[in-house]
Amino acid sequence: MCGLLPFSPPPAPPPLVRLLEAPSAEGLELTVNGERIQSAWRWVQGEPGRLWLGLDLLESELGAQRSLDEDGNNILRWFGAEQSIEQAKQVSIEDEIAIEVSELLRQNGVQMGLMPSAIGSEPALSLQLPAPRFLRLRESRREGAHRLVLDLSGPALLPRSDEQLELLLNNPGAAAMALRQRGVSAGLGSGRLLLSLDGWQSSSLGGPNRLVLDRSSSDLTPLARNRRPLLPAGSNGLALEQRTLKLGAGRYRISFVRFNPEAGRMALVPLSRRNMVGLGSLLGLARSQGALAALNGGFFNRIQALPLGGLRDRGDWLSGPILDRGAIAWDRGELPQFSRVRLQEWISNGRGQSTEISALNSGWVKKGLAQYNSLWGPRYKAITGTERGALIIGTEVTALLSPERLKRGVGLQRGQTLVVARGSATLPLQVGDQVSLERKLTPSHFDDKPFLIQGGPLLLNRGQVVLNGKAERFSTPFMRQKAPRSVVASDGEQIWLLAVEGSGNKGPTLHQTAVLMKRLGIREALNLDGGSSTRLMVGGRSGTRGRGIGAAIHNGLGIVVNPAH
Repeated sequence: MCGLLPFSPPPAPPPLVRLLEAPSAEGLELTVNGERIQSAWRWVQGEPGRLWLGLDLLESELGAQRSLDEDGNNILRWFGAEQSIEQAKQVSIEDEIAIEVSELLRQNGVQMGLMPSAIGSEPALSLQLPAPRFLRLRESRREGAHRLVLDLSGPALLPRSDEQLELLLNNPGAAAMALRQRGVSAGLGSGRLLLSLDGWQSSSLGGPNRLVLDRSSSDLTPLARNRRPLLPAGSNGLALEQRTLKLGAGRYRISFVRFNPEAGRMALVPLSRRNMVGLGSLLGLARSQGALAALNGGFFNRIQALPLGGLRDRGDWLSGPILDRGAIAWDRGELPQFSRVRLQEWISNGRGQSTEISALNSGWVKKGLAQYNSLWGPRYKAITGTERGALIIGTEVTALLSPERLKRGVGLQRGQTLVVARGSATLPLQVGDQVSLERKLTPSHFDDKPFLIQGGPLLLNRGQVVLNGKAERFSTPFMRQKAPRSVVASDGEQIWLLAVEGSGNKGPTLHQTAVLMKRLGIREALNLDGGSSTRLMVGGRSGTRGRGIGAAIHNGLGIVVNPAH
């Protein structure tokens, strides 16, 4: 076909041990159509056997979409096959949540097997799905909506990277030509159709198999709370640096950017969506806030897409700190301060009763009271099974809300506060109560800082290793595991954003990470969310990508040009 690049199919993969014949096993390495990836998996032999895969992998490499069914339960959909992701189907492998997806894969013809690992003695899982043929492209436009439908001969893997969809097809050139004829930018690479997802929402359907791309005017609005134009990489002297350090028998590749905030040319900012419910890409967050460089941020609940840690932007508590974990707080033009942080709140009902509130705009849940406001998002839906609530406008309780109402969801407008009671906790509020809130932040000097992000655990203080998983309520397995790491740090003169990866190994432990930071001359360091979340970008390009998966994240840290300059 004239004008199309020649297509060379990928080399045949090595012979596999069929998974159905293999003994029970688990690991952190697998291949997807021959491409090596680090992601959690577990195989349990039986009739039929069961396979668990990391949720990150399912969404970012296979292209499964998460949605809610009619009863409000989370499900995965992939080319017509559906899979519940209820608690009973989840397991924790290392630091990843994995979902039992055997039937989902079988329904769509995925071949599963075991092969020798490249980085250890454990076997590696192999997933293979033949590339389908592109059949035709259909297009529709109405009322500001634009839809493209790619008809395919079968299900396909839909990996995403840097806001780009990479569709492995038997005839990618034909698909690219059809898209270009409709004014859509489409590229080719290694037998893949390359599609920019900037402004597009993708989904898959079965019977027949289709890839659907939707775009509307609402999809073009920025996710972040303030938008500035993206500036090119290296502006103002900012550049990606990389070093490889040996520690014991292991080698670790460290990628980082650093700058002096007191010089005034650049500033550190939290990267966040307007809505605390939901995940996105680091590239999308960086672009929407004009970040020269960006690093993934704090922890979150990947199943429910909710924050698990403090996040403060220009004095607003988007999400409150939890569990006395490590955080940084800062203002423009200065180095951040590092400490474990605690936020305590109490609500008084005006009738002589004061009750502690355990969480503010947070996905972290426990028995007791929690508070939500419009910074959480335009709507709150119950996070746990049975919740009761009180809606406060200004300082007055105006309504009591039943578990059924909270399960359906309640709108949150500016000036409104929702207090929910979880478990068997008593809701100490009545309609007409005049309430007051008291708040205490420890350490107190953090309260003067308009910006804060929480991760944990703290790694270094004044150049000394200060790891204390028990104090920050991290489990022993979490403290001991090996994984890619994201770190925000200071050497006393500059702010550092770092990503640490293993070279021929799974990555460092937290203690090894702290030692590596010391070797770089760093004095203060905080661990952030790591593993598959680890991502460092400069100028819209990835300097590192954790386990090789373009996992969605909740928030991040960015370096922007100071508006004063």
